[in-house]
Amino acid sequence: MADLSDYQREFIDFLIHSEVLTFGAFTTKSGRETPYFINTGNFNSGPRIAAAGRYYANHIVEKGLSAIDTVFGPAYKGIPLAVATATALCTDHGIDVGFSFDRKEEKAHGDKGQIVGRQLEAGQRMVLVEDVITAGTTFRSIIPLIQGIAAVEFAGIVISVDRCERGTGAASAIDELSETMGIPIFPIVTIHDIRAYLSAPNASGLTLSSSLQDRIDAYLAAYGV
Repeated sequence: MADLSDYQREFIDFLIHSEVLTFGAFTTKSGRETPYFINTGNFNSGPRIAAAGRYYANHIVEKGLSAIDTVFGPAYKGIPLAVATATALCTDHGIDVGFSFDRKEEKAHGDKGQIVGRQLEAGQRMVLVEDVITAGTTFRSIIPLIQGIAAVEFAGIVISVDRCERGTGAASAIDELSETMGIPIFPIVTIHDIRAYLSAPNASGLTLSSSLQDRIDAYLAAYGV
């Protein structure tokens, strides 16, 4: 685990307090039994989504991605993240960016088209924001959609947590996606960061038991990188 910045440690605290990150016994969509679960659907209030946007904005600035025109959030969970991140870039960092998101079905009347918000133009530089990446299905469809509308430049993809699970081969799922799409991916924290931070007394108030640490280690040994 690399040394965490203050905002990364605070982000883990925030994930715990907002019940986005929980521990127990869960079954993933792939059928795997996992000891932890990440549900960003719990960014479900004004204070929570505003805080999430600030952490995403901080990470964008920290990673040198702020020279952008647009924050794009794929429907549906990416939509509030894009709005909150663009707002935080403005209010906290003085950076004026637009936000955009896609419709699941193209609209044929009024503000026609499949993109809502700042419209896409050739040469536009954007960051995409999403909650987590499992198989990368969303991005494998949304990136060609965007490129089919305009020749934009992708500065990167920012996600909340990298679960650090293998993809179809030895590499992680996000490394596979990054290589396939040619776009760097920047998780705010990884599950290894979380496991290390919560294994000692910390500001979140939650310290993982030795048995839970062992379960996480066993899961990552079986499926992780």
